[in-house]
Amino acid sequence: MKARTRWMGGSVWLGAWVTLSIGAGPGWAQETPVLTLARALEIAEARNPAFRQADNNVQLNRTEMRTTWLDQILPQANLTLFNTAFTGNLQRRATDNFGNPIANPDADWVYFSSTRQALDLSWRVQGASLFQAFGRQRLTNRERDVTREGALTELDVSVRRLFMDALEQRDLMRAEEELVAAREVDYQVAERLFSLAMRTRVDVLNAELAIEQQALARQQQRARFEQAKLTLRTELGDDELGDFDLADEPLPIFDPSGLDAEVLVRRAHDVNPQLRQREVAVEGARLGVAENRNSWWPTLDLGLRVSRIAQTQETEALFDVSFDEDLDSNFYIQLSVPMFNSFVQNRQSMHRAEVELDNAREAQREARLQVEGTVRGAVLELSNQWESLRLAERSAEIAQEALRLAREEYRIGTRTFEDLRQSIDEEAGTLRQVIQVRHQFVDALLSLEEAVGAEIRPGSTGGGI
Repeated sequence: MKARTRWMGGSVWLGAWVTLSIGAGPGWAQETPVLTLARALEIAEARNPAFRQADNNVQLNRTEMRTTWLDQILPQANLTLFNTAFTGNLQRRATDNFGNPIANPDADWVYFSSTRQALDLSWRVQGASLFQAFGRQRLTNRERDVTREGALTELDVSVRRLFMDALEQRDLMRAEEELVAAREVDYQVAERLFSLAMRTRVDVLNAELAIEQQALARQQQRARFEQAKLTLRTELGDDELGDFDLADEPLPIFDPSGLDAEVLVRRAHDVNPQLRQREVAVEGARLGVAENRNSWWPTLDLGLRVSRIAQTQETEALFDVSFDEDLDSNFYIQLSVPMFNSFVQNRQSMHRAEVELDNAREAQREARLQVEGTVRGAVLELSNQWESLRLAERSAEIAQEALRLAREEYRIGTRTFEDLRQSIDEEAGTLRQVIQVRHQFVDALLSLEEAVGAEIRPGSTGGGI
């Protein structure tokens, strides 16, 4: 009896454990994280490979500027800590007292060894090369900074666009789910009317067919939503990011009639990354002209060498680091005027640099024209999408009212199911159209901000995107 009681008690505990496990299992399961747009931008900036490369290049600025200072202000240093050699020499020809070649009467191998340590310092300046070296390095640093800013702007727009595309596919998926529920209601109405002998079996089958077709549309839209999320995950560059849900983000939809194309063009001239890169290119070409003109200026060379050398016959000085020899020293100061050295080549280089400067200016002007045209076209497209959105929303309201009346007429028998189905399809089409046009407006806004290089929506602070 006691054994049976213990067994029953154990069964009760086992049953309770199973019940708790089954009941609490979903609560214990890890919830799918919700990804916001702000978090997506943070992940992309930290993990996107293309942007990370541009960001890594900026880290060279400080090191290269410090190196430029040391190379231009301080002399070049070359330290030889240890250089030892063993040499053999056989001379079969010699010269007499008058310098005439004769046969060497004592032709034999002569061996000697040496060990050397030396410190060489050298410094060269030509014209304004000292200042031009710093100018060149500053341009290089600025080009890296502008490239990074351009990569960040491009990444920001891309992530926003892909995030909004995923939201669009999700909204369309939800719309398809709502349409499935509406088709089920229509099926129930058709079945009830058939049971009252007010409709034929054909209407019921057509209503059931509409449910299946709408379920197929929902499944296809769900696949497009998953594909959009996959594309977004790839752009973020986070290979550890698992499945996620999208947070509801308000769409930046507003009346663009207050936008001034002239103001946006001037703003683009100031902040557009492409134009800033062209500006750096023009400055680099202008500096290149100045660098080529240095060939007309004198060159000043300064140098100093302090060395110690141990050199003897045979192998006595091999690996000799006794430092018992005196130090040798020598220096030089040299001024040369290479004005007429390679005169034709120098003139050609100068002319080529001037042509490159002219081409850089033309490329800058071309880029400004392209950006201006892109900005003006994007403003027109944004206004067009705004009007399209208003018309699409009005069409959706009309289609919804028409569907409501069509369903009432179908219930009272004044409209066939085929007529009702036409109204259903029209209402579904306008519902999808509203979602698509709303996101097309957002896409046009992102294209305009990409062309300008800064946010232009209401409430923006005027900084970058």
